[in-house]
Amino acid sequence: MTQRFLITCAPPNPNGDLHLGHLSGPFFGADVLRRYLRARGRQAVYVAYTDDHSIYVPRRANELGLTARETAARYTRRIEQTLALADMLPDHYSHPHRDSRHDRFVRNHFLELWKNGTIAEQELPTPYCPSCQVFRYEAYLRGRCRFCGVPSDGTYCEDCGLPQDPGGLHDARCVACGTAPEYRPSRRLVVPLSAFADRLTAVFVASPWRQRVLDYVTGLVEQGLPDVPISREADYGLPVPLADWSGHVLDTWFSGIFGYLAATAGYGAAIGEPGLWRELWQEPETVIVHFIGFDCSFSHAVLWPALLLALGEYQTPTHVISNEFYNLEGEKFSTSRGHAIWGSEFLREAAPDAVRLHLARTNPEYEKSDFRSAEFDRTVNDVLVGTLESWAAAVFDELAAQADSVIPAVESTQGSPTVRALAEDLPDRLAREFEPDTFSLRGAAGTLVEAVGAAAGEWGAAPSHAEPGELAAHLELLATLAAVAAPLMPGWSAHTARQLGLRVGLDGLAWPRPGLPVLVPGQRVAPRFQRLFQARQ
Repeated sequence: MTQRFLITCAPPNPNGDLHLGHLSGPFFGADVLRRYLRARGRQAVYVAYTDDHSIYVPRRANELGLTARETAARYTRRIEQTLALADMLPDHYSHPHRDSRHDRFVRNHFLELWKNGTIAEQELPTPYCPSCQVFRYEAYLRGRCRFCGVPSDGTYCEDCGLPQDPGGLHDARCVACGTAPEYRPSRRLVVPLSAFADRLTAVFVASPWRQRVLDYVTGLVEQGLPDVPISREADYGLPVPLADWSGHVLDTWFSGIFGYLAATAGYGAAIGEPGLWRELWQEPETVIVHFIGFDCSFSHAVLWPALLLALGEYQTPTHVISNEFYNLEGEKFSTSRGHAIWGSEFLREAAPDAVRLHLARTNPEYEKSDFRSAEFDRTVNDVLVGTLESWAAAVFDELAAQADSVIPAVESTQGSPTVRALAEDLPDRLAREFEPDTFSLRGAAGTLVEAVGAAAGEWGAAPSHAEPGELAAHLELLATLAAVAAPLMPGWSAHTARQLGLRVGLDGLAWPRPGLPVLVPGQRVAPRFQRLFQARQ
């Protein structure tokens, strides 16, 4: 059976717009991998959804004076618009409040896990705010991580990724009123993960995940896997579907995996293949790839694989590709302090492909990194305007002057050996950076920028640009770049391909094949190269 890829990205909370820190992570990685795989002729589907039932939604709604559902609808729409501006829209983007399929999938799978004994009931000490007179969880708690001491909310530490519930935060305070919570007994549903230790270990040993995630999950197994609370006493969220649990909702950190299944089912329904979701999630040939921020490691790499194993009919993720935090000018993005660059605003003044290339060059793959305005300006001015498009325009001008904008017919051995070698080697070099096992946005961007610089340097050093062989070699390299740069810069790649007279499909150009030129001699190209990028002041 043909190998297929199913790609997901961690669902965003619809409690605000997406800033550049958000865009630098799972959304971008998932989109790039999907584009690369399709260029190679592989079957790939990318699905996503918003976490409409998240506890962060009602907190934001209270601040805005809206209902939680109004808030979720408003920001889900903005998130989708921002992804469209960034050319990062998935194949199917699910809105749980508008699609009953999501809640149905969560309920049905919960009940199956309840019946087979995976879920148990426990009485646990739970933070209670005596001033607000309610139990407080996650978004409504702020304190210090009980493991590493950094500021954290009440569920998972953003820095070390370890769960705070039910052990509790240090120096916790209620976000609504600032009161220190009391710990009162509360009846909750839990998933005892210790029963899955051996099976999860087998998954980890066989997984080519990023090293920090592997170290994290194996460390958890060595320490002893915890009992994970999956329900809360709250008035917002998906109700626990059991008769005697009125007033309790399911934690979206539990239900999120079923949101992925539901989004896949939504995609299948949209294309007339209602059974596709089962095929993709159940067939061993499917390669499942999760893109996450490291703070989502517990859910995606521990809890959700355990739930899939407990159900017994689904495949666990083949790849979990994580990233670290992306800061702004040396400090963490902060909505409350106004320290953010919103994607929907920035992408209306900066070319999407310029933003994508810079996010790739500065990607926080293995350590925290920064967006700095001056560095972004250098990416645009020096790399894109001053090097890439200046070189492309010069090649087009020379072709118009010497060959009436028609690709010359020359021997494949003519022209600069360096340029010919670049065109021949670049597809394999970039493929290594785009393959799931070795996926690296930074590596891909670095390889691309290096090739552009080498090409422009060779053009400037050529003794005679009028040599047909030299011209043909540079044109072939430009066409190769248009094909292999598409996962990072889809707009520029499609534009350049059309300027070169190449036919561009819905998924861009096919990946170049070894020994086969991208261009055809005698093919007419545009008389001048039309630039897409403008220098920034």
